[in-house]
Amino acid sequence: MDKIISKMNSTQWFICLWLVGFISLAIIAGLFRFMLYFAYP
Repeated sequence: MDKIISKMNSTQWFICLWLVGFISLAIIAGLFRFMLYFAYP
């Protein structure tokens, strides 16, 4: 695992962090809509 991290350059880090942030935001938004769906049927 350490070898993979050391091989990654700053552009790859930026893309990975962007993807992780985007996916986590999508999950949070999905959960929020799911809760609203049950709160207001």
